[in-house]
Amino acid sequence: MSELKKLAALQARVYEFLAQQDEATLEAILGGTARLAVAGLPRDLSKLTVPELKALAKERGLGPFGKLRKAELIELLTNPGSGAPPAEPPPPPAPAAPRPVASPPPPVIARSDVDAAAIASRLRETETEDEGASYLDAQHLDRESLLAVAAELQLTRVDRLSQKELTKRVLKQAIGARRKFAGLRKW
Repeated sequence: MSELKKLAALQARVYEFLAQQDEATLEAILGGTARLAVAGLPRDLSKLTVPELKALAKERGLGPFGKLRKAELIELLTNPGSGAPPAEPPPPPAPAAPRPVASPPPPVIARSDVDAAAIASRLRETETEDEGASYLDAQHLDRESLLAVAAELQLTRVDRLSQKELTKRVLKQAIGARRKFAGLRKW
């Protein structure tokens, strides 16, 4: 039961530590750009290899340690002020800038006489892009109506495209997706 109490106490300390951090630090930890590390040393450094000791010294910003032997590395790690002068500590990682929360795009208002869902459905059934382009031309769609069709096809980042590029993307999405899934049905 004492192990369970130790775990609960450790968990409480972790939550206390996290509660003291600012929002940017917490996001950096969650995003993987910052790491949490235990500052203590292993109990018996003599069981570690020289590369492991050098890695510990590097983590703590101690150095130069390139030509040090095992005993000297242990001395450097246990008494960092005594042996070789410490190297410049690495600069702390810059806190991650908070990510802007993307607001949903404003709803696209199309002409009232245009059924974007029906047009998208019809485009999904066309065989070629030329056939789809002629169908779109026959519909005489304005930009807002074409954006509504793009929304029905679940296209994103199309609001800045020109009318020509938007038409191209709509056709490619509708007809290309149909071809892709038609090929899967043959399996």
